[in-house]
Amino acid sequence: MRRTVAVVLIALGVFSLAMAPLMRTWVAGSLMKTPLDYYAEMVNTGQVDYFNIEDVEEVEDAEVEAHTTVRADVASSTDDTVVWDQFTWIKDGETDFGISSTSRRGGHDRVTGEGVDCCDPMVDDESVTQNGQLWKFPFFTEQRDYDFFETMVEETVPMEFDGVETIKGVETYRFVQTVEPTVVDEQTVPREVAGLDGDGDVTGDVEFSLTRTYWIEPVSGSPVNVSEDQHRVVVVDDEEVLTMLSGELSYTDATIDQAIENTEQARQYLPLLHTTLPIGSLIVGVGFIGVAVVLLVTNRRGDEEPETPRYGERQV
Repeated sequence: MRRTVAVVLIALGVFSLAMAPLMRTWVAGSLMKTPLDYYAEMVNTGQVDYFNIEDVEEVEDAEVEAHTTVRADVASSTDDTVVWDQFTWIKDGETDFGISSTSRRGGHDRVTGEGVDCCDPMVDDESVTQNGQLWKFPFFTEQRDYDFFETMVEETVPMEFDGVETIKGVETYRFVQTVEPTVVDEQTVPREVAGLDGDGDVTGDVEFSLTRTYWIEPVSGSPVNVSEDQHRVVVVDDEEVLTMLSGELSYTDATIDQAIENTEQARQYLPLLHTTLPIGSLIVGVGFIGVAVVLLVTNRRGDEEPETPRYGERQV
């Protein structure tokens, strides 16, 4: 009987040991992918100085809104790669004046979030190959630095791990990306507007600098808050003569709430399938096999014990 029980326990143990990596790689892996039908709207707000090109004047401390829409291109995506199209519109929240607009398209790995060279990547209708993290971080983000693609300078700039912070009850990893002043364009403006002597126009370099902060929910790798403190100025003869855009914009409370809600399923189920159940399956499997070995050993010892002679009989 013990032998039969031991064989059954060994079978169960082997099954449990086999299920551990299967749950981690196949079951959890099938869920650890960015949805192919992803769609999101984000709003950033803050006080900003900007140049109103229509009225040819600088506006200070304006309440500004940045509206961003991200939509997955299902037809261009694959099982491993998802393609996102993004459009951002920045406007004066009081006057509705359109300050600037940008567009972007790129493919990234559905698990790691890293850029994939495919699907006509572009920034503002110009073909641009995008590397590093594009929009999001990997599932189970680590506490380390990541290369993150910056669209204005069109290159990867390190996103440095800056600590752990709780946002509305959710633990996040804070990452900071710093872009030093970089010439990204040229701008021609009237000398009078630039505060320079003389008549006519002057052409200067547009310098861009940025401090971007991402608060990442580490299980899903998705940002639940984003803050961008950016500066775009016109420089003539090494002197700043005009501010195109300067200030800090961050997610609204409603955008943060929606971002947190979007990570809820990942936070609930992925740690269970990726870590808890595989480890539990390993422990159970080892336990079953250990009990089976004990049963087999004790059963063998019982078979080998000599028969005790009955009273009055001589043992030969």
